[in-house]
Amino acid sequence: MNKLYDKYFVIGFNKTATTTLHSLFLKNNLKSYHGMRWKTDEYECFSDNGNKNNYKNLDAKYENSIFILNVRYLDKWLISRFKHGERVKKKPNWASPYTRERCIEWINLRENYHLEILDYFSERPKKMIIVNIEREGWLNYLCSQLNFSTNNIKSRNVHETIDENPEHKKICELVNATIEEFNFDKKSILFSNNETLLNKYLSIYNNYI
Repeated sequence: MNKLYDKYFVIGFNKTATTTLHSLFLKNNLKSYHGMRWKTDEYECFSDNGNKNNYKNLDAKYENSIFILNVRYLDKWLISRFKHGERVKKKPNWASPYTRERCIEWINLRENYHLEILDYFSERPKKMIIVNIEREGWLNYLCSQLNFSTNNIKSRNVHETIDENPEHKKICELVNATIEEFNFDKKSILFSNNETLLNKYLSIYNNYI
Protein backbone atom coordinates (compact mmCIF):
# COMPACT_ATOMS: atom_id res chain seq x y z
CA MET A 1 0.00 0.00 0.00
CA ASN A 2 1.24 3.46 -0.92
CA LYS A 3 0.22 5.42 2.18
CA LEU A 4 -1.44 8.72 1.30
CA TYR A 5 -1.50 10.27 4.78
CA ASP A 6 0.59 10.41 7.93
CA LYS A 7 -2.45 10.38 10.23
CA TYR A 8 -6.00 9.01 9.92
CA PHE A 9 -8.56 10.44 12.35
CA VAL A 10 -12.05 8.95 12.68
CA ILE A 11 -14.04 11.80 14.24
CA GLY A 12 -17.59 10.45 14.35
CA PHE A 13 -19.39 9.26 17.47
CA ASN A 14 -19.09 5.82 18.97
CA LYS A 15 -21.52 3.13 17.79
CA THR A 16 -20.73 4.04 14.17
CA ALA A 17 -18.40 1.17 13.13
CA THR A 18 -15.35 2.43 15.00
CA THR A 19 -14.19 -1.13 15.77
CA THR A 20 -14.57 -2.07 12.11
CA LEU A 21 -12.50 0.94 11.06
CA HIS A 22 -9.81 0.01 13.58
CA SER A 23 -9.66 -3.47 12.05
CA LEU A 24 -9.45 -1.98 8.57
CA PHE A 25 -6.43 0.12 9.53
CA LEU A 26 -4.68 -2.86 11.08
CA LYS A 27 -5.34 -5.04 8.05
CA ASN A 28 -3.64 -2.41 5.92
CA ASN A 29 -0.53 -2.52 8.12
CA LEU A 30 -1.11 0.78 9.87
CA LYS A 31 -0.48 1.37 13.56
CA SER A 32 -3.97 1.94 14.92
CA TYR A 33 -5.37 2.92 18.31
CA HIS A 34 -8.96 2.23 19.35
CA GLY A 35 -9.78 4.10 22.54
CA MET A 36 -10.66 7.46 24.02
CA ARG A 37 -7.29 9.00 24.86
CA TRP A 38 -5.48 9.54 21.58
CA LYS A 39 -1.67 9.53 21.85
CA THR A 40 -1.19 11.00 18.44
CA ASP A 41 2.61 10.80 18.33
CA GLU A 42 2.57 7.03 18.91
CA TYR A 43 0.01 5.85 16.33
CA GLU A 44 -1.07 6.55 12.76
CA CYS A 45 -4.80 5.86 13.05
CA PHE A 46 -7.42 6.69 15.67
CA SER A 47 -10.94 5.32 15.62
CA ASP A 48 -12.98 5.63 18.81
CA ASN A 49 -14.73 8.55 20.55
CA GLY A 50 -13.60 10.96 17.87
CA ASN A 51 -16.05 13.57 19.08
CA LYS A 52 -14.09 13.81 22.34
CA ASN A 53 -10.87 14.82 20.57
CA ASN A 54 -10.16 18.28 19.15
CA TYR A 55 -10.11 17.87 15.37
CA LYS A 56 -9.10 21.51 14.86
CA ASN A 57 -5.94 21.10 16.91
CA LEU A 58 -5.18 17.81 15.18
CA ASP A 59 -5.62 19.42 11.78
CA ALA A 60 -3.25 22.23 12.70
CA LYS A 61 -0.63 19.85 14.12
CA TYR A 62 -0.68 17.26 11.34
CA GLU A 63 -0.74 18.83 7.91
CA ASN A 64 -0.78 15.56 5.98
CA SER A 65 -3.79 14.03 7.71
CA ILE A 66 -7.28 12.87 6.72
CA PHE A 67 -10.46 13.08 8.81
CA ILE A 68 -13.24 10.51 8.46
CA LEU A 69 -16.73 11.45 9.61
CA ASN A 70 -18.52 8.15 10.18
CA VAL A 71 -22.29 8.49 10.41
CA ARG A 72 -25.41 6.33 10.46
CA TYR A 73 -29.19 6.68 10.60
CA LEU A 74 -30.34 8.64 13.63
CA ASP A 75 -32.70 5.98 15.01
CA LYS A 76 -30.19 3.13 14.72
CA TRP A 77 -27.47 5.22 16.36
CA LEU A 78 -29.67 6.10 19.34
CA ILE A 79 -30.88 2.53 19.76
CA SER A 80 -27.34 1.15 19.55
CA ARG A 81 -26.15 3.53 22.25
CA PHE A 82 -28.95 2.63 24.63
CA LYS A 83 -28.45 -1.09 23.99
CA HIS A 84 -24.79 -0.65 24.88
CA GLY A 85 -25.82 0.92 28.17
CA GLU A 86 -28.04 -2.05 28.97
CA ARG A 87 -25.24 -4.55 28.24
CA VAL A 88 -22.93 -2.89 30.75
CA LYS A 89 -23.37 -4.56 34.13
CA LYS A 90 -22.72 -1.42 36.16
CA LYS A 91 -25.76 0.86 36.18
CA PRO A 92 -26.33 3.69 35.90
CA ASN A 93 -23.74 4.45 33.22
CA TRP A 94 -23.30 6.96 30.39
CA ALA A 95 -26.02 5.23 28.32
CA SER A 96 -28.31 3.86 31.00
CA PRO A 97 -31.04 4.33 31.97
CA TYR A 98 -32.61 5.01 28.58
CA THR A 99 -34.76 8.13 28.89
CA ARG A 100 -36.49 10.67 26.69
CA GLU A 101 -34.26 13.42 28.12
CA ARG A 102 -31.08 11.54 27.25
CA CYS A 103 -32.41 10.82 23.78
CA ILE A 104 -33.05 14.55 23.18
CA GLU A 105 -29.62 15.42 24.57
CA TRP A 106 -27.89 13.04 22.13
CA ILE A 107 -29.88 14.27 19.14
CA ASN A 108 -28.88 17.88 19.87
CA LEU A 109 -25.29 16.87 20.56
CA ARG A 110 -25.00 15.06 17.24
CA GLU A 111 -26.67 17.88 15.34
CA ASN A 112 -24.41 20.59 16.74
CA TYR A 113 -21.25 18.51 16.38
CA HIS A 114 -21.91 17.63 12.74
CA LEU A 115 -22.69 21.25 11.93
CA GLU A 116 -19.44 22.44 13.52
CA ILE A 117 -17.44 19.87 11.58
CA LEU A 118 -19.01 20.72 8.23
CA ASP A 119 -18.53 24.43 8.81
CA TYR A 120 -14.88 23.88 9.63
CA PHE A 121 -14.06 21.57 6.73
CA SER A 122 -16.09 23.52 4.14
CA GLU A 123 -12.89 25.46 3.40
CA ARG A 124 -10.75 22.30 3.27
CA PRO A 125 -13.08 19.61 1.88
CA LYS A 126 -10.24 17.41 0.60
CA LYS A 127 -9.24 16.76 4.20
CA MET A 128 -12.50 15.01 5.12
CA ILE A 129 -14.36 11.92 3.94
CA ILE A 130 -17.95 11.22 5.00
CA VAL A 131 -19.08 7.59 5.18
CA ASN A 132 -22.55 6.31 5.95
CA ILE A 133 -22.08 2.90 7.54
CA GLU A 134 -25.67 1.92 6.73
CA ARG A 135 -24.97 2.08 3.01
CA GLU A 136 -23.89 -1.02 1.16
CA GLY A 137 -20.33 -0.78 -0.11
CA TRP A 138 -19.21 1.96 2.25
CA LEU A 139 -16.00 0.11 3.15
CA ASN A 140 -15.08 -0.35 -0.50
CA TYR A 141 -15.69 3.34 -1.09
CA LEU A 142 -13.53 4.35 1.85
CA CYS A 143 -10.72 2.04 0.75
CA SER A 144 -10.78 3.56 -2.72
CA GLN A 145 -10.43 7.03 -1.23
CA LEU A 146 -7.56 6.00 1.05
CA ASN A 147 -5.74 3.81 -1.48
CA PHE A 148 -6.06 0.77 0.79
CA SER A 149 -5.24 -2.57 -0.80
CA THR A 150 -7.17 -4.69 1.71
CA ASN A 151 -10.90 -4.11 1.96
CA ASN A 152 -12.30 -7.53 2.88
CA ILE A 153 -13.29 -6.47 6.37
CA LYS A 154 -16.59 -7.51 7.90
CA SER A 155 -18.44 -5.36 10.41
CA ARG A 156 -17.06 -6.04 13.88
CA ASN A 157 -18.58 -5.99 17.34
CA VAL A 158 -22.13 -6.39 16.06
CA HIS A 159 -24.49 -7.56 18.80
CA GLU A 160 -27.42 -9.70 17.74
CA THR A 161 -30.83 -8.21 18.35
CA ILE A 162 -33.69 -10.44 19.44
CA ASP A 163 -36.99 -8.80 18.52
CA GLU A 164 -38.76 -10.45 21.43
CA ASN A 165 -36.30 -9.00 23.94
CA PRO A 166 -38.46 -6.71 26.12
CA GLU A 167 -35.68 -4.19 26.79
CA HIS A 168 -34.86 -3.89 23.09
CA LYS A 169 -38.51 -3.29 22.30
CA LYS A 170 -38.79 -0.63 25.00
CA ILE A 171 -35.67 1.15 23.72
CA CYS A 172 -37.02 1.17 20.15
CA GLU A 173 -40.37 2.50 21.35
CA LEU A 174 -38.69 5.28 23.33
CA VAL A 175 -36.42 6.34 20.46
CA ASN A 176 -39.19 6.27 17.87
CA ALA A 177 -41.58 8.20 20.11
CA THR A 178 -38.99 10.90 20.81
CA ILE A 179 -38.07 11.28 17.16
CA GLU A 180 -41.73 11.55 16.17
CA GLU A 181 -42.42 14.05 18.96
CA PHE A 182 -39.95 16.52 17.45
CA ASN A 183 -40.75 15.61 13.85
CA PHE A 184 -37.23 14.42 13.09
CA ASP A 185 -36.39 12.10 10.23
CA LYS A 186 -35.21 8.86 11.83
CA LYS A 187 -33.24 8.00 8.67
CA SER A 188 -31.35 11.29 8.69
CA ILE A 189 -27.59 11.15 8.29
CA LEU A 190 -26.10 14.52 9.17
CA PHE A 191 -29.04 16.63 10.32
CA SER A 192 -32.34 15.69 11.83
CA ASN A 193 -34.82 17.99 10.15
CA ASN A 194 -33.20 20.56 7.87
CA GLU A 195 -32.90 19.18 4.35
CA THR A 196 -31.95 22.55 2.86
CA LEU A 197 -28.91 22.74 5.09
CA LEU A 198 -28.15 19.09 4.41
CA ASN A 199 -28.19 19.61 0.63
CA LYS A 200 -26.03 22.70 0.96
CA TYR A 201 -23.24 20.75 2.61
CA LEU A 202 -23.59 17.63 0.52
CA SER A 203 -22.89 19.72 -2.58
CA ILE A 204 -19.44 20.51 -1.14
CA TYR A 205 -18.11 17.02 -0.64
CA ASN A 206 -17.22 13.99 -2.71
CA ASN A 207 -18.83 11.59 -0.30
CA TYR A 208 -20.90 8.45 -0.10
CA ILE A 209 -23.99 9.54 1.78
